[in-house]
Amino acid sequence: MDVVTMLFMSLVAAAAAAGFLAFEWRTLRNRVLLFWSAGFAVIVLGSSLSLLRPISFLIGVWFANGLLVVAHLLFLFGVARFTGRRIAPLWWGLLLPWAGLLLLPAGLDPTPIFAILNSALVALVALRAAHGLLSRAGAPFEERTAASDGLGFVFTVHGAFYAAKALLVPLPGAFVSIVGFKGLLIQVSLVEGIVVEVLLALMMAAAVRRRREEAMTALAERDGLTGLFNRRAFESRAAGLLGTMAARQEPGALLLLDIDRFKAVNDSFGHAVGDRLLVTLAEVLTKVLAKGPAEGREAGPQREAIPARLGGDEFVILVSGLDEAAIRDLGAAIRVHMAREGGRERPAGATVSIGAALFAGGCAKLETLTALADAALYEAKRQGRDRLQVRRVAQPAERVSGRRQPDPAPLSSGRGCCA
Repeated sequence: MDVVTMLFMSLVAAAAAAGFLAFEWRTLRNRVLLFWSAGFAVIVLGSSLSLLRPISFLIGVWFANGLLVVAHLLFLFGVARFTGRRIAPLWWGLLLPWAGLLLLPAGLDPTPIFAILNSALVALVALRAAHGLLSRAGAPFEERTAASDGLGFVFTVHGAFYAAKALLVPLPGAFVSIVGFKGLLIQVSLVEGIVVEVLLALMMAAAVRRRREEAMTALAERDGLTGLFNRRAFESRAAGLLGTMAARQEPGALLLLDIDRFKAVNDSFGHAVGDRLLVTLAEVLTKVLAKGPAEGREAGPQREAIPARLGGDEFVILVSGLDEAAIRDLGAAIRVHMAREGGRERPAGATVSIGAALFAGGCAKLETLTALADAALYEAKRQGRDRLQVRRVAQPAERVSGRRQPDPAPLSSGRGCCA
C-alpha cells in the first residue's frame, strides 16, 4: 500500500474519531470529550495540509507536523481535566522549539531535525498523558477504572513508539525524505497512527462512559442530603461485611444513632437548621471513623466501618475489629464531636443517643443486630439521652448442655447467631 493511501486512511480514521467523540459528547455532556474531539479534528487538518508538502514546505511540512503536536497537547489537557490533575499552561511552550525550526539556515537538510523534534515532542506529551492516567502519586485520581487504565496504556505505547522513532531517525534509510513521503519510518508511523487513532477514540469514550455509569451507581447508593450510604446500600454492604467478619471470627458492633429532640429542633428553628444538623452528624461520623485507635490503646484487628443514614435523623454504623472498650471510645468521640460541631447550628448545641449491639465473633444476623441496637437506643433515650447504651449478642458458647444460660442484659429475645 502506498504512503498517500495510508495517509488518506489515517485522515479518515481521525475524522471518524473526531465525529464519534463529538457525538458522545452530545450524549454524555462531558467537556473532556470536546478536548479529545478537537485533538482529532486538528489531526485531520494536519493530515490534509500534509498533502501540500510538495508544493509548500511551510504549510505542508512545518505547519502540518506542528498541528500533530497541538493535537497531542489537546489530548493532554483533556486527560488533565478527566483526572482532575493540574497541568501547567507552560506545556504549550513546547510549540516554541517547533517555531524555532523556521530559523534553520538555508541549505541545511531539515528532514532529520524536523523528524526528531516532532517525534520527541509527541512522545513527551503522550507519555505525560499516560502518567496522568496511570500514576497514583500526586493529586488523587479516585475514579480510576479499567477503561481509564486502558487509555493510559494506549498513550504509553504511543509515546514509546514516538520516542523510539526519534532515536531511529538518524539511521541510514530509516527516514529518507519528510517532503517526498519516503522512508520506512514514515510508513510505519502511518500504520501506527491509524491503529492508535481508533484505539484512543474507543478508549476515550469508554473511560467517560464508565465514569458516568459509576457516578450513577454511586448516586443511587447515596443519601442525597448527607452523602452517606442509604438504607438499601447499607443492607447490601453490611451483608458482605458480616460474612467477612464471620469467616475471620472478628468482633464488631452495629450502632444506631439519632439526634436528641430532633423534632423540636425542626419545629423551633426550621427544617434548614435540622438539615444542617443531619449533615453535621454525617461529617462527624466520617471524621471519627477515619481516625485510628484511641491514644494509649493498642491497635486491634483491621477496622472496617459502613456508616449510613437510614432515614430521618436515624443513622447506623456497622464496624468490625473493635471490642466493647473500643466501641465505648468510638461512641464517646462521636458524642464529643457532635456536641462541639452541633453548637454551630443551634445555640444549645446538639447531642446524640447511641445504641450498640456487640458480638464477639462468629455469625450474626443483621436483623438481630438491628433489633438489639434499637432496644439499646431506646434504653439510652429512657435514661436521659446523650449517652451510649450497649447490648451484647448471645454467643453459642453461652449455651451449655442444651440449656440457655442467663442473658447478660434484658430484651434477650431478639438475640442470636446465624445457624
